[in-house]
Amino acid sequence: MKRTLVIAIVTIATLYLAVGQAIANNEAAGNTNVQEELKGLENERAQAVLKGDTAAIDRMTADDYTVINISGQLLTKAQVFEAIKAGDLKYDHLENNDIQVRVYGDTAVLTGRTTQKGQFKGKDISGQTRFTRVYLKQHGTWQAVAFQATRIAEQ
Repeated sequence: MKRTLVIAIVTIATLYLAVGQAIANNEAAGNTNVQEELKGLENERAQAVLKGDTAAIDRMTADDYTVINISGQLLTKAQVFEAIKAGDLKYDHLENNDIQVRVYGDTAVLTGRTTQKGQFKGKDISGQTRFTRVYLKQHGTWQAVAFQATRIAEQ
């Protein structure tokens, strides 16, 4: 009887571990898909910014979006859009690389490196930066809620 009980417990434990591993593998695969989706969205966003496509940027951006730019200024979504429409924020080149994505449920944090050539209110903002952008999934759509960039010092 003890032997049968031990075999049953070992069988149940093995089954439990196998199911747990299958669930973990499925979640990891889903997380990889989300990471690729967000990398694509970030690159799509860069192209929209480069083209000054405020309609596309608007779809990807929450209304309460904030930016801390390389000068340390805090800007709202409205201020960023105003700068784009007025021609105060203009890019000739904008390329992201080394994008890393960490997903926490309906929140994702992206970090990466940008090479850019452009101007903000007549000031040259060309060079390389590191950035962090936070996305939130609301109503089935990922939207950026915060962005911060730091210039990489030339050595």
